[in-house]
Amino acid sequence: MLRTSAETIGFVVFMIAVVVWRAWETYRKQGSVRGVTSMLWSFYAMVALTILIFGGTVLEFFLVKRTFHPSLSLLGILLFILANLLRLRATRTLGNFWSLHVEIRERHQFVRGGPYAFVRHPAYTSFVMEHIAVPLVGNAWWSLAATVLLYIPMILLRLNKEESALVGKFGDAYRAYQREVGALAPKPMAFRRRVVPR
Repeated sequence: MLRTSAETIGFVVFMIAVVVWRAWETYRKQGSVRGVTSMLWSFYAMVALTILIFGGTVLEFFLVKRTFHPSLSLLGILLFILANLLRLRATRTLGNFWSLHVEIRERHQFVRGGPYAFVRHPAYTSFVMEHIAVPLVGNAWWSLAATVLLYIPMILLRLNKEESALVGKFGDAYRAYQREVGALAPKPMAFRRRVVPR
């Protein structure tokens, strides 16, 4: 069925909120602890892909005539909220060591608490969830395809580089963490109660 005026207004309000939220999140003051960055270009590539996917969602919503599914839109809103709650928790867990770049600090700490007990890169997980969520809200299938074909491979490329840097910094301790905890999705053993030896 064709979308109603209320659904169109709701979509516009949602997209304005997304743009304001992402602008604040991207440009807010980061921690004072700085380090050595690598793959700096990938940050700009991710920003460009976000503009492509979110902008494409808006264009598809208004220009492509197709059946609108409100239930998928609501699912996208829920997924977007969950993604950003996860990212907020991840950034708060890292504190001053949070960065939008692939960055290792001199006094970098190995964090396994909070969401890092279940996935090694919860912020990347949240980015993937968010870039699936926004096209779902707009029922924008071409933009969703761009997430799968362009954005997720960029995330995986960055993740591999970051993993190499973290292994270089923390060695065997991080390799053990890789065996126990999934990169983007939890492994079953991450939910098992850990017994601390006495």
